[in-house]
Amino acid sequence: MIAVVGSRSLDQSWLCRIDSIVGSLLSRGHSVSSGGALGADLFALRSLVGRGQSACSGSVVFLPGQIDCAPSACRSWLLRFSRLGGQVVPGPASFHSPRCDFISALFSRSVSLVRRSSGVVAFVSGRSAGSWFTCQEAAKIGLPVVVFPVEGPGGLRSLGSGQWVGLHSWDGAFRWVPSNKEVRHAEI
Repeated sequence: MIAVVGSRSLDQSWLCRIDSIVGSLLSRGHSVSSGGALGADLFALRSLVGRGQSACSGSVVFLPGQIDCAPSACRSWLLRFSRLGGQVVPGPASFHSPRCDFISALFSRSVSLVRRSSGVVAFVSGRSAGSWFTCQEAAKIGLPVVVFPVEGPGGLRSLGSGQWVGLHSWDGAFRWVPSNKEVRHAEI
């Protein structure tokens, strides 16, 4: 399962690009996981739902709380995803959770998503603190990390000892290559 995540503020113009990446991953036999937020996460979820049961079955969306705590724009997509066989994994947050508890649930959600995935594809725009956190968690455990920096290569951040290398197969994408070049799983 490959995590497809990214910025909440990602422009609608990225919907087709994310749909193409989700299609590429599915065609390679991967299922997809995501975080149930706005922006890139919602675009990935819409792509799965649009492809029907075969794409949703085996795919997983991790949330910080129950579906009713998800952004309103995501709720109907999450319900459709679930009806099509997708798994929704709720976290501990609720509407009544203090802000610090909700933020903690968001980070826990990201850690769970990484631990159940075999790689991360992230679409980052601007600061994207949560997306970069997810990438760092994946790099820490040796998972492949691919980033599409919306503002170009200057927006890439270091994930430790290593370097970003452009991918030929996905235009505009960069793969993190650790200095020790030991990656736990096959390339995405």
